[in-house]
Amino acid sequence: MPRKSKRPCSHPGCPNLTDSRYCEQHKALHPDRPSAAKRGYGSKWQRLSKAYLRRHPLCVRCKAQGRFTAATVVDHIIPHRGDPHLMW
Repeated sequence: MPRKSKRPCSHPGCPNLTDSRYCEQHKALHPDRPSAAKRGYGSKWQRLSKAYLRRHPLCVRCKAQGRFTAATVVDHIIPHRGDPHLMW
């Protein structure tokens, strides 16, 4: 059975071809990141973030600069780093 073709390393500016996301030279610089669900962004987060965007449709940072841009993501503003009080 044929193998998948190699693709360029995802590290910016690296021309090396690899079977995985990063070449051997850059794997140590980019440790594997857990899935969004494992980091706390499962179905509950999806539901609440959509509800928040419906109530707050404009980007807070853009609005502070006088631009009216539709918000597309929900930001914690203060990184929660696993603290449930800041997360929710």
